[in-house]
Formats: sequence, structure tokens, C-alpha cells
Amino acid sequence: MAELLLNELDTRFKYRIAERMGDDSFLNCFACGSCTASCPVRRLDEKYNPRRLIRMAILGLKDEVYKSEFLWLCSYHSTCLYRCPQKVNIGAVCDAVTRIRQQFGESHWSDGVNVEFRREVVKLVPGVSVCFVCGSCTAVCPESYLDPNKDPRKFIRKVNLGLAKAALNDEFKDICATHFRCETRCPQGVKISRVMQVLRELAIEDGYTLPESLRFLRD
Repeated sequence: MAELLLNELDTRFKYRIAERMGDDSFLNCFACGSCTASCPVRRLDEKYNPRRLIRMAILGLKDEVYKSEFLWLCSYHSTCLYRCPQKVNIGAVCDAVTRIRQQFGESHWSDGVNVEFRREVVKLVPGVSVCFVCGSCTAVCPESYLDPNKDPRKFIRKVNLGLAKAALNDEFKDICATHFRCETRCPQGVKISRVMQVLRELAIEDGYTLPESLRFLRD
């Protein structure tokens, strides 16, 4: 077990986080692990652990928090929406496809192009059809970085082409649709996405930058 030196802890760190958030509810975390159990990034690589990062932040292990790849990956969830020149909400599309599968089932759709499927998605997310597959979403997707087979651009393309079965069976929709599920699962109501965003802001203020391995996320 690594040695924890008290004189290396930043005892003010948690208060800086609370001040920036305007909320100290994250201090209620009792490390139950509900966030980790529902984290899509964790599903792709077990070394990424939100429970551990929150715990380190509360303890004052500032340097370790700032240098964690997970901090930067998590805080980039939904960056695709802000980077997309057409403002396609990919998370909403993933949710829509999931709901359509629940409503109609997979057997309802034929192989190949299904105009009805595309129409159903557009009912739920009208803006999906404006995507012109530029790839801005894939370029900043944390899941695509960890597994190139999880590709938002390809998923949206399948949807817009009406390839119902291909879209319904695309694992990306299940990964993307669970972004921030950690917050709904947390028994203490910790606003984990906001904590991650604040930690990223403080890291930049304190002179830290993206780990070299994540330079593709550079703003």
C-alpha cells in the first residue's frame, strides 16, 4: 500500500472545489462505488475510477487528481455537442435509438434501409439529419479514444441512412447514453459531472495541462 504523507496533502483543496461549485455536497460522498459501477469510461478500462478520484480530491491529493487521465476524459463528456458545427446532440440520439428499440423491438425492422426508423428518430431529435459527417464528434470522444470501434460519427451515419438494425446493435449508443448516469445513481446526490468540470478548471488555473496521452482533446 502506498504511503500517505500528511504534509503533502492540500487541506484547502476541497474548500476551493466547494467554493468554485457554490456547493459542498460532494463532501457527502462515502465511497459507496455507485458512480464507478455505472461509469461508461470504466466499462472500457478499469483503471478509470470516479470513486477514487472524488476520494483523492476530498483527501487533498491535488497533484494526483490533476495528473489523472480520468479527470480529463470525464470532463470531456458531451464536448461533441459543443464542437459539432451543426449542434447535433449525440447523447439525445443515443437515448432516442434506445427508446425506439424498447418500443418496437429489433425484429420490427428489416435488414437494410428503413425510412420509418429514420422518421422515428427525427421525431425525437429533429436536428439529427443536419449531420454532414465531419468527424468533430469522434475527434473529442473519450470512448472512441479508448476503443476506436465506439465511433459517434459512424453511429449517426447509420441513423441518418435508416440502417435500423446496424444502429440498434451499435454498442456506442449504450456507452454514450450512460454519460452522467453516475449522478442519478449516487445515493448522496453528488453532482459528479460538475465536480469533474471544476477540477479541470482548477487544474488549468494551477498550471496543469492535459496528460501527453490525451493531447487530442486540446481545446
